[in-house]
Amino acid sequence: MSFKLEGMDQLMRQIDQMGKAVDNQLLEKALQEGAEIMKEKVQETVPVRTGKLKANIIVSDVKDGVIHVGPDQQGTAFYGHFLEFGTSKATAQPFMGPAFENNKDAVEEKMADVVKRELGL
Repeated sequence: MSFKLEGMDQLMRQIDQMGKAVDNQLLEKALQEGAEIMKEKVQETVPVRTGKLKANIIVSDVKDGVIHVGPDQQGTAFYGHFLEFGTSKATAQPFMGPAFENNKDAVEEKMADVVKRELGL
């Protein structure tokens, strides 16, 4: 369970229209900064009992223009999806979905700001 932040399509169209060349490093920087905001927001909304899940919310490396935010599946907090979606015996306690829905505009704005700042706009 993780988020997949892609939302650069509109921004890329605008940049193409301006005739600016944007390299992969700039896009990765924008994705990384946007993902860090999402990580903070997820950590604010995650149910905390032991703190393991909150401590294991990570931001992945950018691969093929995609970055993931969510619990580290290799860590000790493998149970995040049980909380998010519930089980037959436990009611769902969504934290990823609400964090994404409530903050996606701020993330997109941050990503756009990074690109504009780096391009000197």
